[in-house]
Formats: sequence, C-alpha cells, structure tokens
Amino acid sequence: MINNQSTNRKYILFLLIPTVFFCSDANDKNASKKKMPVRELYTLQDSDKEITITLLGAVAHKDKAEVSSKVQGRIEKIFKEQGEKVNKGDALAKVETLNLELQLRKDEASVEVQNRQIDLARAKYIQAKQRTEKDLANIEKAKAEVDEAKANLDNLNRTHHNKKDLFEIGGVSETELKGVETALVSGETAYFKAKKNYSSIQVGYRVEDLQRGGIPVPKDPSKLNDAFVDLNTIIEKAELEMANANLKATLANIETTKLLIKESTLLSPLSGRVAVRSLYVGEATKEGQPVYIIVDDAEVFLTFPVSESDLPKFQEGKYIDFTIDALTNEPPRKGKIFIVSPILDAQSRTAEIKVIYKNEGKKLKPGMFARASYSYTLPNSGFLIPKTGIILSEDKTKGTIYYVGNNELCFSKEVQVESIENDKVMIHGEIGEGDKIVLKGLESLTNGQRWDE
Repeated sequence: MINNQSTNRKYILFLLIPTVFFCSDANDKNASKKKMPVRELYTLQDSDKEITITLLGAVAHKDKAEVSSKVQGRIEKIFKEQGEKVNKGDALAKVETLNLELQLRKDEASVEVQNRQIDLARAKYIQAKQRTEKDLANIEKAKAEVDEAKANLDNLNRTHHNKKDLFEIGGVSETELKGVETALVSGETAYFKAKKNYSSIQVGYRVEDLQRGGIPVPKDPSKLNDAFVDLNTIIEKAELEMANANLKATLANIETTKLLIKESTLLSPLSGRVAVRSLYVGEATKEGQPVYIIVDDAEVFLTFPVSESDLPKFQEGKYIDFTIDALTNEPPRKGKIFIVSPILDAQSRTAEIKVIYKNEGKKLKPGMFARASYSYTLPNSGFLIPKTGIILSEDKTKGTIYYVGNNELCFSKEVQVESIENDKVMIHGEIGEGDKIVLKGLESLTNGQRWDE
C-alpha cells in the first residue's frame, strides 16, 4: 500500500513538470511584450516651422507730459478739469502774478532814473576828457616855457661872460656889470621855476604813470596822448559803464518779469486729455511739482516682456496681433513693433518691446491688460518637434533624433537645440520637410534597428 502511494506521487510530479515550464515560458513572453516601448512615427511638416509666441503685457502712454509752473505762487484760475480733452496750446490754469506786476512797475519806473544817471555819468566823462586835454596843452606850454627860460639864461650867461671880459679891460663900468649879474640871477630863478612847474604838472602824464595804472604804453608816440586821456578819465569812464550796466540789468529784469507773467498761464504742450490735476484754486505751486499731467490717447504703446531666447525673433517694423482683456467681444487688433529694447533685465532675463497702435475710438486705456501672439517662421533647417522625439545633451544645446528611411530602419542624427518650449523643442540641422522621426522610447534604439521593434 505504501509502495503504491509513492509510485502515484512520482507519476503526478512527472506530469506537472512540463506544465510548470510551459507556464514560465509563456509568462516571460508576455512580460517581454509589456516591456517593449510603444513608439510612434512623426513626419516633419511645413507647419512645424511656424511658431506662435504668446506674450502678456499692458497698455501704456506713448506721449505724456507733466506740466509744472515756472512761477512760484498760488493758483488763481482753473480752466481744465480731469478727463477733459485739450489741444496743444490750450490754457490749463493761471498762477497769481500780483508780486510780479508790482516788480515790473518798479523796474519800469527805475529805467528813467537810470537813464538820467547815464546822462550825468556821460557828462562827467566828457568833462574829464576835456580837463585831461587841457592838462596836456598846459604841459606843452610849460615845456615851451622851460625851453624859453633856458634860452634866456644861456643868453644872459653869454652876455655876462662878455661884459666881464670888457670890464677887465675897462670897456664897461662896474655898475653895468652889476646890472648884468642881477639879470643873470633873475634868469636862473625863472629857469628853475619853469622846470619845477613843468615837473609838477607832468604828474599823471608820464610813461611810468601808465605802467602803474595798468594801461599799455603805445609804441606809436602819436597815440601816447590817448593813453594819458584813458588814464586820467578812468574813474569817470567806470562810472559811465556802471550806469549802463545797471540799466541793462534793469531791462533784463523787466524782460524776465514779463516772461514769468506770460508763463503764469499754464499751457498744454500736446493734444490729448487731462489725466491728473493735482492743485486747486488757492493752493501754492512748488518747484518741480506737476500741476497737470496730459496724455495723448490718439496713439498708445503696448509693452510686452520677451525672454532673451525669443528676443532675436522680434524686429522693429513687424506687425503683431493682440487682444485686450477688458474688450472681450472685440476681434484681435494689429500693431507694429516700434521699439525692441537693447537692455536686458538681469533678474527676469527679459527685454521689453513696445508695440504702437493708433487708438481709434479711444477704447484702449493705459493700464489695460493685453495678450499678444507673434508668429515666427523657422529657417529651412529648423523645425519644432515634440519633446519625446529627441534625446537632449546635458547642457541641452544639442540632441539626438532617430530618422526612419524607406526600409523602416532608424538611424541617429545630431541636431542643434535652439530652445525648449514646454513639450516642444526647436531644433535645426540636416533635416527637411517630409523626413520621418521616431517619438518615444529612443533610449532603447540602436542604429540600423527597425523603429517598431
């Protein structure tokens, strides 16, 4: 009995062994099928060259002017209120000018007084010139008197010498000789006085006087007297120049006051609307404080930040489509790229572009949110492919794709990576429209392998 049971167990075990092996082989095949990646073929099309970049931004002023008062004072009148339309040159407000008007009258009255002062200073200057010319004439006369006294003294010396010789031989009497000697003494005295007088009246009319007075000594002797006139009328001439300068200063003050009175009326520098009025009647203006802010809403800017990788795609003069969040039921608008900023923000790595738009109907208001879409066509060798169709390098500047030929075999090809946008990668290389590439499961592919194995 025991032997029969043992024999039955061996027979059952023998029958179960093939079944175990068969089941194990079947499970391995099923597991292999489950692990094999599900790949797809992707055909590069012309539409893969079209890139649409979406931007978020806002409406901003194109032209804006802050109007401040050049006149310090209180607001006297208000002509335009916030929100009103204005044209260039329209009066906005007026600052009180009472103090300026009083100063203007005072200066205008002082002009007549200063004209009289100029007349007086001119008369003194003319008299000083005449006095100087008279002094020069007296100097010439004194010089002539010195010459005359010298000549007379020389004659007396000769006469005395002759009379003395005659006296020694008895030709003249002692009385006559004494008379000649007396005349000689008188001649010497006259000559001495003439020299002293000439030396005295020459003070102020000598070359050294010119040098001390800082007046250049003319090389032409005929112009020496003119230099002496300048030296001896220097005070009167300075008084005349001062009187003229005072008059010019007063006239300049008058012109300045008139200009300030004119500037007391604040004018709009451009056409548009009053965005801000910061002061009321009676409030004082401050230096640099804007009283009005005027904005031109005929044209507006739409500003959008653009990433540094997309920035080269935007060119001034190109058109861009945009919508305004607040105007949901209106079709997209088209604006022109006016400025592409050359400055990149160091933190956000973006640069600003400004799109100009003619604001017909004045519906766009500064501060409104805007959304723009910009279409860009890649060059012939560039395509935008799904991210699952490329193996990126570590630095993500290059990548490997697998293209499939007519024989269904795939081969790797290296391409350059321009940018990565969400689930898309922009590439360029030796690829073209109609080429087929493999998506998904690229890591398990080898060159020459069927793409679907």
